[in-house]
Amino acid sequence: MGGFLLSREVEGCSPATCKTYRARIGYFFNFARLPLSEIERSDIDRYLISVRDRGCSPHYINGNYRALRTFFSWCVAEEFIPKSPMHNMKPPKVPKRAKPFIDEKTRDQLLKVCPPGYFLGARHGAMVWLYWSTGARRAEIANLQLADLDWDNSKIRVVGKGSKERHVPFTKEAKKSVWRYLSYRQDEFPCLWITEERRPAKEGAITIAMRRLQGRAGVQVKDVFHIFRRSWAMRNLKAGVPIKFIQLVGGWESVTTLESYVRAMESEDALAAKWV
Repeated sequence: MGGFLLSREVEGCSPATCKTYRARIGYFFNFARLPLSEIERSDIDRYLISVRDRGCSPHYINGNYRALRTFFSWCVAEEFIPKSPMHNMKPPKVPKRAKPFIDEKTRDQLLKVCPPGYFLGARHGAMVWLYWSTGARRAEIANLQLADLDWDNSKIRVVGKGSKERHVPFTKEAKKSVWRYLSYRQDEFPCLWITEERRPAKEGAITIAMRRLQGRAGVQVKDVFHIFRRSWAMRNLKAGVPIKFIQLVGGWESVTTLESYVRAMESEDALAAKWV
């Protein structure tokens, strides 16, 4: 598996994605207990059924399927096996469900527990405004450096998946909020975020801070960072911003995800319409 993970890393997969590949492929081989050359379609079927029987969600089962499909395709490309055991195997069905979004009311609910009159309140408020107004990924905002802030043009420089760089505009409210937070800084660290102990904050610290903020605000969502991103895209789509521009600024590799948001938006409009 080492060669596969190395290839993913070279292609720009994040450490978290590589960790997920390692876990899911490792679980399968621990279950099958067979060498690569002896793996058959039935072994994969039995494994996915066992995952389902453990009560795992359809999304998790589908994720395991995709990880194994990618791995076996790589094995074929590297000529370790002549044919993938998943050839012509259809992915497990994932039921469609309404995806949550963060609206202005929920945003303000979060900001309400971020009083800007002290350091942590100002820091958390800056986080909320940046995630809200840029649609950037969790790691992109968490790893920002002070040098990435373009105050004159109200943009931030982020490094996304595959080490791809892009510049994302942020609102005047976000600009004001970040400036207020920085007014509490009395250090020379190059990073944007620091901890309460006045040390550089890692991505994990930002994640914990936002989840605690959710708890205090009573905002019950599973992945607030991704929902901020999805909500940013939806707001811009509703405002008439071209989908291609949203894709480029948001760093999506394709418009497929955005097109699903368009369909969701059209469904909402249809439900809101007065039929005669």
